Amino acid sequence: MAYNSETLHAAANRSGIPFDYLARLQAAEAFDLDDPDGNNVLEKQMTVIFDHHLAKLLSSSDPVAALRSAGFTEAADALVAHDA
Repeated sequence: MAYNSETLHAAANRSGIPFDYLARLQAAEAFDLDDPDGNNVLEKQMTVIFDHHLAKLLSSSDPVAALRSAGFTEAADALVAHDA
């Protein structure tokens, strides 16, 4: 699946993932010789980046505040409820 620059900028703004990462992933999807049809390579790679981004939030000195600052308010609430 091809993404244009506007779509990638919007995704970067929503997710907090740097645009450059998303652009590199899109380029990798577009030129993957082993997967010329795409087959959701970008989504798979974005999942890895998302997991890494979330792990950084959870391992910060204040994971609840970090989750809230990234817009994960429900996850922060669940973490508070779990710790209570």
